[in-house]
Amino acid sequence: MILSVSSFVLILTLSFIYIFYIKDLFQINLTDEKCINIIKGSSFYGYPDKEIGVYFDSFFSNTKWYCVRNFGKINVVFEGDAYYFGKFARFKIIFDVKKTIKTKTIQPIEYTADGEKILYTDFLNLINTIFR
Repeated sequence: MILSVSSFVLILTLSFIYIFYIKDLFQINLTDEKCINIIKGSSFYGYPDKEIGVYFDSFFSNTKWYCVRNFGKINVVFEGDAYYFGKFARFKIIFDVKKTIKTKTIQPIEYTADGEKILYTDFLNLINTIFR
């Protein structure tokens, strides 16, 4: 009885580890370039017909796109300069590749201007300005 319960708990634990940690490491086998293209080719909820890559690259100057991978997570980071609240600022916007693949829409997980977090409403204002 104890042996069968222990076996069940072990199988349950290993299944949990696989489902929530290991599985994702093997499921997404994309190059950095493909991850960046997934994000660039995506769109925001309010602008479903407008790919963000084209608009971001034309609105911001000194743009930079790169991929960051941390144990099971794949993020694409966008950096660019733009005029914001009366001055030029360096923006950094981070996107989750896995969420974008699953939902086909995009929502950033973090956004900053000159290293400072900006309010969600200010970010929406910026997006509305970019995609007008």
